[in-house]
Parts: sequence; C-alpha cells; structure tokens
Amino acid sequence: MKTPITKAFENFSDQYLSQNSATLQQHKVIDCIKVCKTEKLGYNVHVCEDCGIIQKHYNSCSNRHCPNCQAINKDRWILAKQNDVLPVKYHHTVFTIPAELRTLFLFNKKLLYNLLFKCVWETIESFSKDPRNRIEAKMAMISIMHTWKQNLDYHPHLHCIIPSGGITVNNKWKSSPTAGDYLFNTEALALTFRGKFLWYLKKYFKDDELQFWNLQDQTQLEYFYQLKETLYHKQWVVYSKKSFNNEQSVFEYLGRYTHKIAISNARIKNVTNETVSFEYTDRADDYKKKIRTVEGVKFIKLFLQHVLPERFMKIRNYGFLSSRNKTKMLGNLHVYFELPPYEKPQKILVFALMKLVYKVDIGVCKYCGGKMRLIESKARPRASPKVA
Repeated sequence: MKTPITKAFENFSDQYLSQNSATLQQHKVIDCIKVCKTEKLGYNVHVCEDCGIIQKHYNSCSNRHCPNCQAINKDRWILAKQNDVLPVKYHHTVFTIPAELRTLFLFNKKLLYNLLFKCVWETIESFSKDPRNRIEAKMAMISIMHTWKQNLDYHPHLHCIIPSGGITVNNKWKSSPTAGDYLFNTEALALTFRGKFLWYLKKYFKDDELQFWNLQDQTQLEYFYQLKETLYHKQWVVYSKKSFNNEQSVFEYLGRYTHKIAISNARIKNVTNETVSFEYTDRADDYKKKIRTVEGVKFIKLFLQHVLPERFMKIRNYGFLSSRNKTKMLGNLHVYFELPPYEKPQKILVFALMKLVYKVDIGVCKYCGGKMRLIESKARPRASPKVA
C-alpha cells in the first residue's frame, strides 16, 4: 500500500515540474519519494518455515527528506550519540531569523544556512568567555536546522541543545549559574546574534556573494540597505526553554527533532486527484489542531522549498562535542564524572537496530515464532535515485 507522501508525489509532481523549475536536489527528492517502498526499488520475500506465513518487504529510498525513511536513521543516530550525553542539565535554545530575511534565504540557501550556524555558535562561544556570565569554560552545542512551520510555510531556524556549563583548562566541569538552571539572557543573546549576522551579511553583499531576484523598481543596493536598516531596528527572537530534567529527557528531545522533516505521513490526512489535506498545530491560536487543504501542485511546492543543498549538514556539533575535540574532552569528562570510559560509536546494521530498539527479530516469524526463510529477492536497481 502506497504511503500518503508517495501518492501525493505520484499525483502531482509531474504537473509541478511542467509549471516550475527545480534544482537537481529537488529532482532527486521527487524521484526518490515516488518510488520509495515500491516494487521499483526492489523487495525481499520471506516465508515462515513453521506456519507458512509470507511477508514481503519493499526497499526504501533512504533519502533524508523522505517521510518514509527517517525512523531508522533517527534511531541509529541516537544510539551513536549515547556516550556523548553527560549527567548535567541541558538547555533547548532556538534562534530564529526575522520574516524579512526569508526571501533572501530562499535564494541563498547554502550560504545563509551556513551563516546561521556560524553566528549562533559564535554568539554562544562569546557568552561562554565573558566573565559576567560566570562560566569561562569551553562549552558545547548540538545544533539542528529546521526550515518550516507546521503549516509547511518557510521559516528557517536553529534548535540548539546546550549543556549548562563547560570544561575548564584543568579538565573539570563548571556549571552555569544556579546549578545549571540558568544559561544566558535571551534578549542579550538576540542582540549579539543580530549584530554578528548583519555584520557578515553586509560583508557578503560588499563581496558580491549574495544572489538576488527581479527587484523591479529597486536596485540591489537600495533593496539591501533598506533591508539592513529594517533588520537593525527589528527585535530578533531567541527562545530558551527550561533545562531538561535528566539525560533521558535529552534523548527524548533528540528523537523528536534530529531527523524530523517538514511533514510526516501521519499528518497527511487525505490525497485526492486535486488536493492534499494535512494536519498542523496553530501556535498562534492556542496550539489548536487544524487542517490545511491545498492544491496538489501547491503542496509539492511547499514541500520542495525545504529541500536542503547537496551534502549540507543539518546537524552540527560544536565545542567539546565537535569531531576534533570530542574523543579527548569527553574522555576527560567521563573520568571527572566517574562514568565508564568513553568509547566511539560502532556502526550498527539495520537488523541489529530493529532488534535492539523495536524488539523485532526480522529472522523470526512475528505470528508463531518460527524461522523466516528468504524465498525471493529483487535487488535495488543500480540506477535507482541516490540519496540527496
């Protein structure tokens, strides 16, 4: 049975492409989703040697934008990060950009997405070094890029998981004020973040690195400096939730956010020959659940605007969690907190992951417990869509 997202792309992607241009990455996403978990990507058929039940499993496309494929990727990533979580408090801080910047972001995705990551970490790092904030230790951050609102509108922002303290020069842990319950003043974070971002943005403009669209009655210079003045006088938003209660809460959060994409199959409620209806939470209306129905081509357009640039890393680690520092610094912190020795994550295969996380042994019949035997297999075509 086809999933809702596959059905939507089968119904409307060709019409969308006949009316709109698409990047190479967007073409790859379209091709992947249309064939994900269908016979075109191959399958395996197993039979139970005891009860005779036959099960057929279709291959997935493994594209990171595909709603069919994220559960396994998410669980594999979380298992790989288990040793990275320390017995300290963590804060969830969200950095957003003003609405006035969204069009510029759409035309400069890779450049400005990277700038968003850069400015957020520079802001956190500068606050960690400032004596007034009473930390003065090397901090860390896990940052996750999201580009959507629940209604699929474009809204780039960065979710950050930040340990409430840092490692000192003598390899000890130093918590942020009030035993880690307080991190930084969000209004001060927003001011610094705004200043850094606009400084780099002005530099990019002077170096002719920004791409623009048809501005009609304005020159690029007029548009940019009008935008800059607006952004300097606008209040930027940084939001910080209360600290997590324990390490398990961090894992629960990471599971919800790390491999989350613009929409899940569960939220797509109906796909007709003309429209797609999906559920969303309206935060502006007391978090009420609502249904948005759009023309099929409009749905494809809304979805594709969230496709990331090729090889763009939407999850990044900084400070003592960065790949350059992590093994040594986490090793020292494991000693400090009297934890088991730090170990690098081992690659885990899908069948082992299914057994460990979902308690499902794909070699055992789920009905009678008998042994499942492969009786037919169709391999994934060599020319099948590649991961975008």
